[in-house]
Amino acid sequence: MLENSSQPMNKGTIICVDDERNILLSLHDSLSQIATGYAIELAESGVAALSIITELSQNQIEVPLIICDRAMPEMDGATLLTQLHQQFPKTPKILIAELAEISHAIQASDRTHLYRYITKPWDETDFSLTVREALRSYEQAKQIAAQNQTLKQMHLELQREIANRRRAEALLVYDALHDTLTGLPNRTLLVERIEQAIRTVRYDSTYQFAVLFIDLDRFKIINDSLGHTIGDELLVAISTRFRQCLRNTDIIARLGGDEFAVLLEEIQDTSDAIQIAQRLLESLCTPFNLKGHTVAASASIGVVVGSSSTAYDSAADLLRDADLTMYHAKKTGRAGYALFDRQLHVQTLKLLKIQSDLHQALERQEFILCYQPIVALSTGKLIGFEALVRWHHPQQGLISPGDFIPVAEETGFIIFLGEWVLREACRQMHQWQLQFPLHSPLTISVNISGKQFSQVNFVQQIEQILLETGFDAHLLKLEITESVLMENAQSSTSMLSQLQALGIRLSIDDFGTGYSSLSYLHRLRLDTLKIDRSFVRDVDRSVEQIEIIRTIIALAWNLGMDVVAEGIETKKQLFQLRSLKCEYGQGYLFAKPLDRAAIETLLAQDLPLQYLS
Repeated sequence: MLENSSQPMNKGTIICVDDERNILLSLHDSLSQIATGYAIELAESGVAALSIITELSQNQIEVPLIICDRAMPEMDGATLLTQLHQQFPKTPKILIAELAEISHAIQASDRTHLYRYITKPWDETDFSLTVREALRSYEQAKQIAAQNQTLKQMHLELQREIANRRRAEALLVYDALHDTLTGLPNRTLLVERIEQAIRTVRYDSTYQFAVLFIDLDRFKIINDSLGHTIGDELLVAISTRFRQCLRNTDIIARLGGDEFAVLLEEIQDTSDAIQIAQRLLESLCTPFNLKGHTVAASASIGVVVGSSSTAYDSAADLLRDADLTMYHAKKTGRAGYALFDRQLHVQTLKLLKIQSDLHQALERQEFILCYQPIVALSTGKLIGFEALVRWHHPQQGLISPGDFIPVAEETGFIIFLGEWVLREACRQMHQWQLQFPLHSPLTISVNISGKQFSQVNFVQQIEQILLETGFDAHLLKLEITESVLMENAQSSTSMLSQLQALGIRLSIDDFGTGYSSLSYLHRLRLDTLKIDRSFVRDVDRSVEQIEIIRTIIALAWNLGMDVVAEGIETKKQLFQLRSLKCEYGQGYLFAKPLDRAAIETLLAQDLPLQYLS
């Protein structure tokens, strides 16, 4: 091996192999002029060349060109180049041969993957062009390889980015279709699946499915008493139990709050849906242990079956019916289920019509107030009225309060309606005070709903109404049910104190039919107890009812409260209530709820009402 006189360069090392020293030196001189920037290594044998290449490989130095003599002892050029090609397949290889050896060079060209062969003695111009082209070819191949590697890396990065984006999009889609708390499908996904089931029914008349609308009973009490953290844990635990009751093909979704819904596909008949509903209810029979709290839970379920006979057009319609069926189950007794039928569908349409028309009724002044007289039972003297709202529908005529008040409560419209009732009752009473100045002052009793009572500005609202109408606050009685007071137990004391500070009197409506917790009567300063009509109905023939009323009256006296009996319809009931020392009453025996004109006639007569029945 000859020493390389050139300094190592960045472009790589050219290897020249020949057993004749003078040819190696000649190659070195020529290459030094042609291949600037390249190092040159000279080897006098194939073995020496392999040793050089091994060293270069270890140092990771590129070999852009190999020039080799064909005829050498021990290892000829063709054999050497064949071996080197396996290690440097991209490196151009030039074989130098005597003119007489050209045929051997040509035969070896395919085997050795020659770039070109050159004859001895070589033409310097031809040699220079060949070397420059070989080096240019190598550099171009290297650039292409580098570009290909860059493109490959870019492609891999692009694929990773696409995969990450797809995962992110899939996560976004999952989050958009699932509840974050329980991990269950949400309303959006459920609606999609129900719509799909509805479409299946259209082309397959034998296909049936069912939707179970589930609402937890008294969940608000659990949330308010134990906190939202326990409430959330309860929802997660309940969703786990519910999933265990279903098939893999069924879907259970959390609709929000304490509402869930189940889609049962490909059921055989209604009994399949009922069986699942019962299984879901039974799963809640075992209490939950949550952070040391033993929590009992129950639910009400509305069941709707989808088939060719029901022919639903949309998931919204089906869920509406399922929701209403659930409320029907809740009204008939919690911890149960109800099955939707055609009669309930008719009721549903009626309720929807009422709900739609309610909001326009106030603007169109379709509501009117009737006034039922309240009298002193011992004399029949008129002492006041209870304001009762009526709805005179332009098409349906007079709609019963039992039909529209629950809808108003459910939709929140009761807040607007209740405010109107309060304002109209106070306005009318003040007008009658001016119209009949000689008549003794009369009270007006107005029913207050739970939603009204829960308003933060409720006291300010009443204060404003009294200011606007000029009505005396001492003559206004607000009737509140036991359940409303107990459901708002924390705020009730403060609210009632503010109302009484204005001079307003407070009455417990339907006493004995709600919570019947006597402790709140001591805690809250109330003015009147109203005995529910269910107790009055049998007071003339039931010893038990007599004793209940006697107890209520005694309780009221001990607490300094008045007593008003509702629903008095017969003289026997009146006489019995008188004997029990009940002070006041109202009912059809004296007068049904009367409109404004009838009340004005009554006030003008100024007679005891017991003689008008």
